[in-house]
Amino acid sequence: MRIKPNKTILKGKVSRVERAADGWGANVEFAVEESKPAEGYEDFLQAKPGSVVTVFAAEPDAIKAGKSYTLTASVSGGPQGERVVVEHAAPGKI
Repeated sequence: MRIKPNKTILKGKVSRVERAADGWGANVEFAVEESKPAEGYEDFLQAKPGSVVTVFAAEPDAIKAGKSYTLTASVSGGPQGERVVVEHAAPGKI
């Protein structure tokens, strides 16, 4: 399934990292403090401050529970529906 290019910048704190059962990647619960579209992109996620979103991280060792991050994420489509995927994670609030 094709989805129009989109990117969202999320700032907040990781509340939980749950590794995938197959051992590849993890689902990350992220408490949103700020959300905005990346420059030149549409924001398909539209997360509200105070909400918690679940994102998929291919490299879960780069993200730790209890720490603050600025995430670049995008909504991807597939045969089982949509999934929010982390493209980049920067520690702290930038």
